[in-house]
Order: sequence, then C-alpha cells, then structure tokens
Amino acid sequence: MSYSRPVLPPTVGEPTTVYNTNYFLYWNNVTLDLNRLATSLFNAPNNDPPSAARALAIVHLAIHDAYFSIRPEALGTIKTYLRLDDSDPKTRLPAAPTNGDTRLAVAGAAIATVRQLYTTPRPNTPTAVTAVFRQFIDEAAARFPNLNMLSPSFFFGSAVGQAMLNLLDQGAAPFDQGGYMPTPGRFKFDDDPTHPVRIVPVDVNNPNGPRRAIRVYASPFYGSVAKRVAVQQNHLIADPPLGSDTNSVQEYNFAFQEVYNQGGAQALNTTRRRPSQMTTGFFWAYDGANLIGTPPRHYNLLLRKIAVDKKPAADITDESNTTGFVRLFALANAAQADAGIFAWLAKYSYEVWRPLSGVRQDNQNPMADPFWLSQGAPNTNINDTPFKPPFPAYPSGHATFGGAFFQAVRLYYKQRDSLTFADDAPDNISFTAISDELNGVNRDLRQPYDPNVAITEQLGTVRTLVPKTFKSLWDAMFDNAISRVYLGVHWGFDAFPAADVVQTTQLQSDGTVAYKTTDTIKYTTRGTRGDQAGTFPIGGVPLGIEIANDIFRSGLKQAGVKPAPMAA
Repeated sequence: MSYSRPVLPPTVGEPTTVYNTNYFLYWNNVTLDLNRLATSLFNAPNNDPPSAARALAIVHLAIHDAYFSIRPEALGTIKTYLRLDDSDPKTRLPAAPTNGDTRLAVAGAAIATVRQLYTTPRPNTPTAVTAVFRQFIDEAAARFPNLNMLSPSFFFGSAVGQAMLNLLDQGAAPFDQGGYMPTPGRFKFDDDPTHPVRIVPVDVNNPNGPRRAIRVYASPFYGSVAKRVAVQQNHLIADPPLGSDTNSVQEYNFAFQEVYNQGGAQALNTTRRRPSQMTTGFFWAYDGANLIGTPPRHYNLLLRKIAVDKKPAADITDESNTTGFVRLFALANAAQADAGIFAWLAKYSYEVWRPLSGVRQDNQNPMADPFWLSQGAPNTNINDTPFKPPFPAYPSGHATFGGAFFQAVRLYYKQRDSLTFADDAPDNISFTAISDELNGVNRDLRQPYDPNVAITEQLGTVRTLVPKTFKSLWDAMFDNAISRVYLGVHWGFDAFPAADVVQTTQLQSDGTVAYKTTDTIKYTTRGTRGDQAGTFPIGGVPLGIEIANDIFRSGLKQAGVKPAPMAA
C-alpha cells in the first residue's frame, strides 16, 4: 500500500460528471472515493468492510437530517434520525435556519463527517496518509460550485454532522485487533497459509526503516462493542452445521464438496468452476483492493445506477430526485452498517475456519486435500497472489451486507411505487451494472504498483469489461452471496442453507452444483443454536434481510429510520 495519493481511475459505466451535477450524488461520490483511497493507502482509517459501512452510514444519516430539517414537508410523517428534543446537547438535532439552503446544508454535513472520519489522527495511521485525505476533502470542497462556508445553512449542516458523529462515531478503538489470537482446533479460523503475515514498517512514519512481521485479524471485537445504528431488536443466527448429528454432517460435507469443486484455484485439475461463475466471483469481490475499495462502496455504486434509472424526474438535478436519493441512501447505508455489526459479532463468536484452512487441515474428512488452494479474493491492481479475508467465515460478510442492503432498497421502492411483490419473494426491479473488478481498466500487475502513475499506464493483465444484468434485486442478492463460494473464500452455509438454494445435493456431471432459479428461492430453512430456545436463520442473507426489515419498519408503516435503543 502507498503513502502517497494514488491516481484514481474513473468509474466505468457511470457518467459520473452527469450524476454529480446532482449535489447529493456529488457528496455520495466523494465518500465512495474516500473508501477506495482508504484501501489504497497504508493503514488508512475505515479500510475494512464494517468500518467502511459505518462511515458511510454516518455520512448519509447526517446528510439526511440536514436535508429534511430544512425541508420537513418532504419527509411527511417520518421523523429525522436525530431529535430536536434530545436531552443531550451533544447529540441533539440543531434548529434549522429560516429559509435554509439544502444544497449548502448537505455540503456542510458531508464535509464535517468525512473530515472527522478520515483525517482524525489515529495511532497506526501515518501522518502522510492523513494529509492525503485532508487534501482530497479540501479539493472536493473547492470543486463544489458556489460553496459558501460562512452561510447559516452550511454551519447548520456542519452542526448536524457533528451531532451525528457525537452519537455514532466511536473512533478507531472498536476496530483494533488488540491481543486477539485465533482459537486452535477443528473448524476454527486460522491464518491464511498463502499470506500468513504482513510485513510492515516498525515506525509507520518511516516506511524505509526497519520492518517487522505482523498477523492481521480484522476488527475481532467490533461486533460486541459497536453502538448499533438503527436496528430496534437483537438479531441472532443459528449455529453453523459443524456438529456430529446427521443433518450437520451432511450439510458440512455438501458445502465442503461444493467449494472444493467450484472455489479452487483456476490451475487445479479438481476445479470445475464455469467461466460465468468465475465472472460472478470477481464481479462482487471488492475485498479491500487497491483503487477499488470494499463491498459497501460497490453496493453504493450499484444503488447510484438503480436510483438514477428510477428517478421520478427526467432532470437529474430536480429536487424531487434529490429528496428520494437522500432518503434511499440513508436507509440502505444504515442497514448495511448494522449488518456489519451483527455479522462481525457472529463471526468472532463462532470463529469458523475459511475453506482454505478447512479443506487443507480437516484430517477427519476423507475429502481433505492438504495441497488445495482456493481461487481467493483478488488482489487487484497490485502484483500479489489472491488471499482469504483476515476474519472468520460464518456468516459471510458479503451475504449479510448484500441481504440488508438490497432488502432495504426493495422495500423502499415497494412502498414508493406501490409494488406488489412479497417482502420475502422476488421483485421486478432489474438493472445492468459494471464492476470495478471487471471494467477493462483495472488489472493484475506484473511489477510493483506505482501510485504516481495511472493504472492504465502500468504493466499487467487487464480485467475484461463484463457488464452484468440482473432480473431483480432478489437475483442480485443471491448472486452476490454465492460469488464467495466461487472464489473459495466461503462455505455455502455462510450465506444460506443449501436446502433453500440447490435443486439437489448431488453434483452435476461437470462437477458443479445445480442451483434453483432465483425466482423460486425463499430463505425459509431455520436452525437451532445451543444458547437459545427457538429457531434462527442460517447464514448471512436471511440475517441481512431481517436487519433491513427491522430498520424499515421502525417507523411503523413508513420507511422509518431511527437510532437503535441505547441498550442495544
């Protein structure tokens, strides 16, 4: 990773200069560029999935309240997230100025939040990296037309942003790995054998000085110490199928064979993955890659496309479009922020090993292969091999984020457009999108990455441009989750129970699995957990759906979003 600011490539497939004439989409784009900067700079803040999701939620909720405080008539019967009657002056919603300007208020809220989230000095972030973020934000503000930072509306937006930060920003502490060490034993998460350590400078401000090896475990305590954003209830998942009963053994063995055949490295003669499945794996990756970012950025990029396609007014700058964008993005980003918390809580409670460890180390399983390699998460735009993410498997983060994010979007449009699909059944919201992982620009390098040179001028194998069309958001939700099996970084049950998504547990003649068509899938199978009575969803997709349902319905029959109870 770099200490100097990289040259960010354009987002292929999006007319960004057109989109960004809408002032909300402009600031959304700034936050998404900060996300990919964070995964391109050494030890930058908010550079893993849960911290990125939290940062995006804070920014978009601040924008939401700044906007709707000035235009309360556009909010209708729904309340802002922060409250005017909050007894705590630090988290109280400020009073909006008379005849306020939403454009300046949104800018004030965005700038105040991203400044604190990305430029506050943190223990392991080099000062040079902090300076890159500060310069980037200053330049974004300078490019925003007619930005009057002395106006009452801008001051108001800044004050809303600060109140939101006071309520939700917990700094770097929840994401620290502290003294965490994996628990040894069968089924337990372990170091990546292909990347067992990371070599870093002893002094982060002296990159050319002495170096040392460290083991990285992403945010092991975050799920248990983070303040939840908008959920009103606790959400638990069933125990993973790692027991000795017949059903557990069958589910685990099927998942073992599924990922062994479909998630292995391309060069292995045991890999039976189809080209379309490889495309799916790469399309959704966004595993903190250089110049690309994390899954929460990807979902926001997709939402930009969907929201613009479905905007009510032809002129993208029309205020009716902005009203919808502000509301939709706040709901969707709040949902994925809470998805990150619940997923990471379960991940480090169960500590389930990734397939790369399980297939190689499970000596009690006759299918074990000590030389097996997964396809792995792609190390895009650098010259390194694929890897497995540095946190436990169950549940899948992608599946949980995607389940929450797409369900929130589905419910928003269902209400706005009076659509008739059931909450737990396919919709008819189709879209076509391009992933930064397969955009004809980003690549697998064959020499060290140079941040001072555009990626288009660096030697490597270019990733082919591959647009993907989804017949529904329900379809995208499944595709996003199953992609992790095709990369070999997750078991199938990390996303959903096999009974819900496969036609038969017998492999097809080509060694692949016959999955149900997405318009026939419902996530209904539930399982038990040893510490609780009752049954619970299995895997990340149904967990994410439940989180979105909770948040969306917190405003009774409206698309409400309000703070999580203090006890949560």
